[in-house]
Amino acid sequence: PQVKAIQEYFDNAFAYLGSKNAKKDIPFEAMKGLQTGEKTLFVNANGEKEIIDAVLFKKKNNIKNMTIVGGYYAFKVASLLKENNVSVLLNRVHSLPLLEDEDVNLPYKNAKLLVDAGVLVGLQNAGDMERMQTRNLPFYAGTCAAWGLTKEQALQLITGNSAKILGIDNQYGTLESGKSATLFISEGDALDMKTNVISFAFIDGRQISLESHHTELYQRYKGKFEQQKK
Repeated sequence: PQVKAIQEYFDNAFAYLGSKNAKKDIPFEAMKGLQTGEKTLFVNANGEKEIIDAVLFKKKNNIKNMTIVGGYYAFKVASLLKENNVSVLLNRVHSLPLLEDEDVNLPYKNAKLLVDAGVLVGLQNAGDMERMQTRNLPFYAGTCAAWGLTKEQALQLITGNSAKILGIDNQYGTLESGKSATLFISEGDALDMKTNVISFAFIDGRQISLESHHTELYQRYKGKFEQQKK
């Protein structure tokens, strides 16, 4: 019933967009661009069958760009995804397997399995405590490097690839002449939790402060600890 309702909604939306005399409908207006490639349809799916159904839905509705969000078992249908130009935003790498009898390292290997198959892959951070966990995105990429990807490929998971998936790669994602100066500088390996020390960060060429609640607490208790040592 849910799939049928979704299909009916898309049918009505595309019929509306093809009509010149229809009364303006804001939700249907938001669907404009899905069939021309100006927008991307993001589908939350982890199971193999769910992902296959999403790809079939894409083909049936002539949707240009689709991204699977989650994609835990996407590696099982990687050839189908590549053939239909479907990208994947993988769930948090630092997770346990979905099933008890699976390879405990599967979440770490997923990115390489998809990259090797030619699928465009990025990393995302949906789940509990998203705002706080965002700081771990570089380390998710670092884990992917430890499990088969090169450092360059791993870095692309959170930079160039993600920018392509979001449709903003003309301005962001890579350091090139004419693009936005959005970057950070690390004294150590940016993908390694132990050596990553961020020195500077810039958004659209504007240097931003690295001070946060965490750094304030660090400075406060660092001084207290040093006093106790004396």
